[in-house]
Amino acid sequence: MRETRQQEIERWFIRRGIPHFIEGYSASTDIFTRAAPLLTFVFLFEVLAALNFETAWANTLAVVGAFVLVLGVWAQVNRWRGRRLLQRPTSIGPIELTVFVLVPPLVPVVFGGNLLGSAGLVVINLLILGLVYLSTSFGLVPIMVWATGRLFRQLGGTIVLFARAIPLLLLFVTFLFINAEVWQVSASLVGPLFAATLGLFGAFGALFIVVRLPAEVKGLGAFTNWQQVDALCRSTPIEGAAGRFTGSPPARPLSRAEWANTGLVILFGQALQVLLVSVLVGAFLVLLGLLTMPEPIIESWTRVPVRPIGPLVSMFGREVQLTEELLRVASFLAAFSGLYFAVTAVTDPNYREDFFEEVVGDVRQAFAVRTAYLHIWADSGSALTE
Repeated sequence: MRETRQQEIERWFIRRGIPHFIEGYSASTDIFTRAAPLLTFVFLFEVLAALNFETAWANTLAVVGAFVLVLGVWAQVNRWRGRRLLQRPTSIGPIELTVFVLVPPLVPVVFGGNLLGSAGLVVINLLILGLVYLSTSFGLVPIMVWATGRLFRQLGGTIVLFARAIPLLLLFVTFLFINAEVWQVSASLVGPLFAATLGLFGAFGALFIVVRLPAEVKGLGAFTNWQQVDALCRSTPIEGAAGRFTGSPPARPLSRAEWANTGLVILFGQALQVLLVSVLVGAFLVLLGLLTMPEPIIESWTRVPVRPIGPLVSMFGREVQLTEELLRVASFLAAFSGLYFAVTAVTDPNYREDFFEEVVGDVRQAFAVRTAYLHIWADSGSALTE
């Protein structure tokens, strides 16, 4: 029963995007083994893609030879590990990773390929391993799924909060929207320069949140009593367990990996809120532009011919058309609004209560589950019997 409950809690950590809260979480038994199907597919694809001979029979022989080589390497690795020759690995360590990086590039060399292409494939495989490690180790996909699901579940409430908490931002952005200089600046930003400008707003917003993370994470794992922990553990797989303990919950410091994992969860949760605010502001500005900005005014402000997008649409007895210039200005001001919101949501008390505290509250629940989980299985060694 203990093992079943422990597995449920560990799966809960993974779904919440905090796999490093699992005791004994390691790269060889948890990270790369979870990515083994993907790595196997990439491995076989690279082996087959590297074989390109002029005749069908030559390709057939090469494929057979390549798979014989792969099976031979697999059997040898299992022999070194003390496993059956063709047994599926239960852990993936340096030997298996070396095979993944080096064997596909060696196959075309053995069958007459070029060394330069093989060297490039080695670099690609190293990059794939790095990406797989980061995304799997820190649960980037579960973090995005959790944060997106949470955002959609609270979408109605978030829009109400947006309408209540951002009136000054809308007034300020609307004032900029009817300013000719803003249209001229947006029209001058073309191609990669425009994308880089929007990215600069996003990067500075993310940087501000990251700088504030140490202060936000610092007190999340501190609890005064087990009743406080038990209340936060409701609706989780460990519900009811913490209420059995007495005394003060032990404060176990976060490792670097746990700290980074926690920071990513807060960053992603806040980033999605910022993205939602930016999208709402951008949609408002596009609608406002369609209603109030005719093409002659846009041309006089931007000093370039209007570039329409899509068909003419009748709106309140007037023909309107979406233009590239309108999308540029709306996107520019929406990105600026996202930066403004990212800063104020962390620093302004009213914004914190409406937006940021919800994200931090979910993370604090994960800390409560971690505290009870470690006390049961890692510290006291006791088991749940119910």
